[in-house]
Amino acid sequence: MTEAPNPYDAPHAALVEADRTPMRMPPTMMAALAIYVAIYPIEVIPLIDTPVWKLKFFVPTMASLGVYTLVMTFALWRRWQWARLWLVLTTAVTAFLLARMVWRGVSMEHGYAYLAAVLRIGVTVLVLLPASRRWFAAKAG
Repeated sequence: MTEAPNPYDAPHAALVEADRTPMRMPPTMMAALAIYVAIYPIEVIPLIDTPVWKLKFFVPTMASLGVYTLVMTFALWRRWQWARLWLVLTTAVTAFLLARMVWRGVSMEHGYAYLAAVLRIGVTVLVLLPASRRWFAAKAG
Protein backbone atom coordinates (compact mmCIF):
# COMPACT_ATOMS: atom_id res chain seq x y z
CA MET A 1 0.00 0.00 0.00
CA THR A 2 1.13 3.49 -0.70
CA GLU A 3 1.29 6.05 1.99
CA ALA A 4 -1.37 8.76 1.95
CA PRO A 5 -0.03 12.16 0.81
CA ASN A 6 0.88 14.50 3.61
CA PRO A 7 -1.42 17.55 3.38
CA TYR A 8 1.29 19.67 5.03
CA ASP A 9 3.91 19.07 2.31
CA ALA A 10 4.70 21.89 -0.06
CA PRO A 11 3.41 21.25 -3.58
CA HIS A 12 5.92 19.79 -6.01
CA ALA A 13 5.53 21.34 -9.44
CA ALA A 14 8.04 22.08 -12.14
CA LEU A 15 8.29 25.76 -13.02
CA VAL A 16 8.12 26.76 -16.65
CA GLU A 17 11.14 28.74 -17.78
CA ALA A 18 10.16 32.31 -18.69
CA ASP A 19 10.99 33.64 -22.12
CA ARG A 20 13.71 36.25 -21.55
CA THR A 21 14.09 37.41 -25.16
CA PRO A 22 13.28 41.10 -25.55
CA MET A 23 10.05 41.81 -27.36
CA ARG A 24 10.00 44.28 -30.22
CA MET A 25 7.61 47.18 -29.93
CA PRO A 26 4.53 46.41 -32.04
CA PRO A 27 3.63 48.81 -34.87
CA THR A 28 0.46 49.80 -33.00
CA MET A 29 2.55 51.13 -30.11
CA MET A 30 4.98 52.91 -32.43
CA ALA A 31 2.02 54.61 -34.11
CA ALA A 32 0.45 55.46 -30.76
CA LEU A 33 3.64 57.09 -29.47
CA ALA A 34 4.19 59.03 -32.72
CA ILE A 35 0.60 60.31 -32.71
CA TYR A 36 0.81 61.18 -29.00
CA VAL A 37 3.86 63.36 -29.63
CA ALA A 38 2.23 64.91 -32.73
CA ILE A 39 -0.79 66.02 -30.70
CA TYR A 40 1.31 68.60 -28.83
CA PRO A 41 2.10 70.84 -31.82
CA ILE A 42 -1.48 70.40 -33.07
CA GLU A 43 -2.70 71.88 -29.79
CA VAL A 44 -0.07 74.62 -29.38
CA ILE A 45 0.76 76.00 -32.84
CA PRO A 46 -2.79 77.24 -33.66
CA LEU A 47 -2.78 79.28 -30.43
CA ILE A 48 0.20 81.39 -31.54
CA ASP A 49 -0.80 84.92 -32.57
CA THR A 50 -4.15 84.71 -30.83
CA PRO A 51 -5.22 86.74 -27.78
CA VAL A 52 -4.29 83.75 -25.58
CA TRP A 53 -0.68 84.05 -26.81
CA LYS A 54 -0.30 87.42 -25.09
CA LEU A 55 -1.21 86.13 -21.61
CA LYS A 56 1.66 85.87 -19.12
CA PHE A 57 0.96 82.26 -18.26
CA PHE A 58 0.73 80.99 -21.86
CA VAL A 59 4.40 80.02 -22.31
CA PRO A 60 4.78 78.32 -18.90
CA THR A 61 1.52 76.45 -19.45
CA MET A 62 2.50 75.23 -22.89
CA ALA A 63 5.98 74.30 -21.63
CA SER A 64 4.35 72.27 -18.84
CA LEU A 65 2.13 70.58 -21.41
CA GLY A 66 5.24 69.74 -23.44
CA VAL A 67 6.98 68.22 -20.43
CA TYR A 68 3.82 66.25 -19.60
CA THR A 69 3.70 64.93 -23.16
CA LEU A 70 7.34 63.83 -23.02
CA VAL A 71 6.91 62.14 -19.63
CA MET A 72 3.80 60.28 -20.77
CA THR A 73 5.48 59.22 -24.02
CA PHE A 74 8.51 57.96 -22.09
CA ALA A 75 6.30 56.12 -19.58
CA LEU A 76 4.31 54.42 -22.35
CA TRP A 77 7.53 53.52 -24.16
CA ARG A 78 8.88 51.96 -20.93
CA ARG A 79 5.60 50.00 -20.53
CA TRP A 80 4.68 51.50 -17.19
CA GLN A 81 1.16 50.33 -16.31
CA TRP A 82 0.19 53.56 -14.52
CA ALA A 83 0.76 55.49 -17.75
CA ARG A 84 -1.69 53.29 -19.61
CA LEU A 85 -4.29 53.75 -16.88
CA TRP A 86 -3.70 57.51 -16.78
CA LEU A 87 -4.03 57.63 -20.59
CA VAL A 88 -7.42 55.90 -20.39
CA LEU A 89 -8.63 58.27 -17.66
CA THR A 90 -7.51 61.42 -19.49
CA THR A 91 -9.04 60.11 -22.70
CA ALA A 92 -12.37 59.66 -20.94
CA VAL A 93 -12.19 63.33 -19.95
CA THR A 94 -11.19 64.23 -23.52
CA ALA A 95 -14.14 62.29 -24.95
CA PHE A 96 -16.48 64.08 -22.54
CA LEU A 97 -15.10 67.49 -23.55
CA LEU A 98 -15.31 66.57 -27.25
CA ALA A 99 -18.96 65.61 -26.80
CA ARG A 100 -19.61 68.94 -25.06
CA MET A 101 -17.88 70.85 -27.88
CA VAL A 102 -20.03 69.09 -30.45
CA TRP A 103 -23.21 69.53 -28.37
CA ARG A 104 -22.59 73.24 -27.81
CA GLY A 105 -21.65 73.77 -31.43
CA VAL A 106 -18.11 75.07 -31.09
CA SER A 107 -17.04 76.67 -34.34
CA MET A 108 -15.07 74.62 -36.83
CA GLU A 109 -12.60 77.48 -36.69
CA HIS A 110 -11.28 75.49 -33.74
CA GLY A 111 -10.95 72.34 -35.82
CA TYR A 112 -7.50 71.71 -34.38
CA ALA A 113 -9.15 71.10 -31.00
CA TYR A 114 -11.45 68.50 -32.57
CA LEU A 115 -8.50 66.89 -34.34
CA ALA A 116 -6.42 66.75 -31.15
CA ALA A 117 -9.31 65.17 -29.22
CA VAL A 118 -9.97 62.56 -31.90
CA LEU A 119 -6.25 61.75 -32.10
CA ARG A 120 -6.08 61.36 -28.31
CA ILE A 121 -8.96 58.90 -28.43
CA GLY A 122 -7.21 57.09 -31.30
CA VAL A 123 -4.01 56.76 -29.26
CA THR A 124 -5.93 55.13 -26.44
CA VAL A 125 -7.57 52.71 -28.85
CA LEU A 126 -4.13 51.79 -30.24
CA VAL A 127 -2.74 51.24 -26.74
CA LEU A 128 -5.67 48.96 -25.87
CA LEU A 129 -5.39 46.78 -28.99
CA PRO A 130 -4.31 43.15 -28.34
CA ALA A 131 -0.78 43.60 -29.74
CA SER A 132 -0.14 46.58 -27.48
CA ARG A 133 -1.68 44.82 -24.50
CA ARG A 134 0.69 41.86 -25.03
CA TRP A 135 3.59 44.29 -25.19
CA PHE A 136 2.62 45.79 -21.83
CA ALA A 137 1.99 42.32 -20.37
CA ALA A 138 5.50 41.19 -21.35
CA LYS A 139 6.96 43.86 -19.03
CA ALA A 140 4.59 43.05 -16.17
CA GLY A 141 5.48 39.34 -16.18
